[in-house]
Amino acid sequence: MSITTREVFDGEQSAPVAEVLQLKALPYDRFLAGPITTTARRTIYGGQVAAQALRAASLTVPDGRVAHSLHAYFLAAGDASAPTVLEVQRDRDGGRYSGRRVVARQGEAVIFSMVCSFSRAKRGAPEFQAADMPDVQRPAELPTHQLNASRTFDVEARVPADPDPWYRWPARLWLRIREPLADDPNVRACGVVFLSDLCTGLSRAPQIEEVGLLPSLDHAVWLHRGADPNQWLLVDLHPQATAGGRGMYCGQIFDERGTLVASLSQESLFDIARDGV
Repeated sequence: MSITTREVFDGEQSAPVAEVLQLKALPYDRFLAGPITTTARRTIYGGQVAAQALRAASLTVPDGRVAHSLHAYFLAAGDASAPTVLEVQRDRDGGRYSGRRVVARQGEAVIFSMVCSFSRAKRGAPEFQAADMPDVQRPAELPTHQLNASRTFDVEARVPADPDPWYRWPARLWLRIREPLADDPNVRACGVVFLSDLCTGLSRAPQIEEVGLLPSLDHAVWLHRGADPNQWLLVDLHPQATAGGRGMYCGQIFDERGTLVASLSQESLFDIARDGV
């Protein structure tokens, strides 16, 4: 399926998330993701390529297995105006779990790599969560917050009052994808992964005001329970450490009922004297 329709957000053409997750199957477990902009060259949003890679992997697993974790590395800046080929390796299909590796290429360059795992649900398993959702305003009480339109597509954001200071990027926010996603648990998991990289917990870190952009180095997501990213999800991010020109943060994603649906961690560049990677 080629990407043909376009919507305009803040004067720039961009495809909705539902369309970004439509991939064209190629021989040998390869999939093609079309370009998402025709107006200008820009770097691919990391959550986009992670969600597309997870979607490619999900198209190779047995029926009934749903993504529960991924661990990814961003290796080079991708060009959003160019197509991306996603190559899936079938590491293992066991009785309940399937392991996959995915590499994203543009031309001869590998821009992204990921390992991910899928499982068949086990009925009657115990459920527990240690973290409670923060006591925040509900999205219905808040105005829409404008994020960077070049990376948010048809994502809507609302930012509750936050007692902890942040700089430039909100570290606690409600998010949802406006255009309906397919009624498929793996597509919904990909939507959650798309949302998981929109902001950064390093916006709370000391000296963040002296640091420029924060290119991502790696990203991990654990999908504890099924969630619908067309409904409001609260993303709550917190810095853990900065050292060696890098910063690391962790986060949690809750639904409106307060259920912890996903956890995440990411390491990014964090250097005042910016050197090349």
